[in-house]
Amino acid sequence: MRVLGRELADPFTEFWEELAPELPVVESDVEKGLSAVFGDQGADATAPYEPRWMSLPDDDLAYHVAHEITHQVLLNRKYPKTMRGMGYPPGSAEARVGEDLEEMVLHPSLETILEPFGFRHEFILNRMSEGAMGGLASAPVPGYGTPWHVTWAIRYCLLRMELPLYLWTPIENIYSERAPDAMALGRELLEIMLEVGWGSREQALEAMTRTRDCLGLDVQDKVLVLDTGSGRIL
Repeated sequence: MRVLGRELADPFTEFWEELAPELPVVESDVEKGLSAVFGDQGADATAPYEPRWMSLPDDDLAYHVAHEITHQVLLNRKYPKTMRGMGYPPGSAEARVGEDLEEMVLHPSLETILEPFGFRHEFILNRMSEGAMGGLASAPVPGYGTPWHVTWAIRYCLLRMELPLYLWTPIENIYSERAPDAMALGRELLEIMLEVGWGSREQALEAMTRTRDCLGLDVQDKVLVLDTGSGRIL
């Protein structure tokens, strides 16, 4: 398959053939790079400019496209989502933290789906590491209990799960030196994720609810968890 004229490297074909039957998007959506697959980074959303992800190396581009498609797989399999509580507008800190929490919980499940295919994405991992190190080293350390403090804790947990040890260790050192409180909270989130595990919607629902509560985001319904399978709001 091609996306915006570029051939997608192996193992994308195998990935597509296996998962396409359960997807709400079709091959032409992928080939045209549409926002139905790529969200606000779709070619129709960034026009007249080419999406930034088109500059990725071949292996990383194939991974990125598969990654975005796998979000659709999670939706189809009724994985949970976070929601804003009443009184918290779309641009609020609570909305942002809820989105970060959803990403932290769902990404391990997403990677579990991708792992058997053997995608390579070293460039993306290195860029993720460099961006995190730059931000953590230069940004003001957030005050304890603030939404930004919560975000730093969520990022600690997510990066620890996603990065190989040689890329993670320098980041952990920065946390230890600059933001030990955020690191401690991030470790609590990581313990929950490891205890609950991932790979099923039931595990994701439990992990999302427990990490939300650990962060105190259940107070005043700052962040709600939607069980998309049953329609329950937790």
